[in-house]
Amino acid sequence: MTSEDKPQYGIPRPVLAALFMLFGTAALAVNHSLVRIVAAELPPLEVSALRFLWALPIMLPLLLRQRGVVLKTARHGLHFVTAMLTVIMTASLFVALSQMPLAEATALNFTAPLFTTLIAAWMLKERVEFACWGATVIGFIGVLIILRPGFADFPLVALLPIFGAFLLAWWFIGVKRLSATESTTTITMYQTLWAALVLTLIAVPVWVVPSWEILGVSAVMGVLGTTGIICTSRAFSMAEASAIAPLDYLRLPFIALIGLLAFAEVPDIVSLVGALIITASAIYIVRRAASIDRDRRRADENSRPVHLDSVSPISGK
Repeated sequence: MTSEDKPQYGIPRPVLAALFMLFGTAALAVNHSLVRIVAAELPPLEVSALRFLWALPIMLPLLLRQRGVVLKTARHGLHFVTAMLTVIMTASLFVALSQMPLAEATALNFTAPLFTTLIAAWMLKERVEFACWGATVIGFIGVLIILRPGFADFPLVALLPIFGAFLLAWWFIGVKRLSATESTTTITMYQTLWAALVLTLIAVPVWVVPSWEILGVSAVMGVLGTTGIICTSRAFSMAEASAIAPLDYLRLPFIALIGLLAFAEVPDIVSLVGALIITASAIYIVRRAASIDRDRRRADENSRPVHLDSVSPISGK
């Protein structure tokens, strides 16, 4: 048994990672559902700001315990750029969640891996396998099935979660570059601080004093959103991405169930088919990308020269 497979809290690491991912996914699904309730009284920009403002008290104990060490960085520019992407993504998605069926908005937002494939091939000049191209095309067919251009009138707000997914693809690339030198805690801290500041400044002109009830719901929304991010990050740190990432797509049935029970939203069969196509395509692309990355890392490790002074004279390891 490797150190990565040793149990924690009496639970095998892969199982614990899956539990973290499931809890995080459920927390994010409820968080997105609460956006609908809060946005019924407050402007979406203010709802977006409250999401990050309520995250600050959660981050503060960590900041104090580490005496500000997590804020030490030499990459302020890239932190700011990725945080601005977070600002626009959050505002776009929250507007869509406040005005669209929850399941449809979520499904359209799952197109981020499809855009990542396009960006990797055309802008980053990475080689993309034919199968991934096929999955990308099929995924966008799923988008067209949901939008049904020419067959049904669709609100322009439906383009917002797709736009958010396009920005999310760029965010993935930015965070991947940051992760080469920055810890997950540092990245999350700067994302939260910048997003809270910028979204609050943008929302000031339309700010509405919330009722105590809505303020409480927004607090739960913020806590769940932050908890979901922390749990999913923890899951990825404990297990292979190819095993964990597909579990995020359980957010779709979670949020569809919440939409049905809380808002009486029943997705039609055409939208359901489109959502399933997008989800299946995205899962394939994510799993394949993780597999390629794992193979590349193994090849790099095998190609490294072995230094005699690092080999144990007893075990040979």
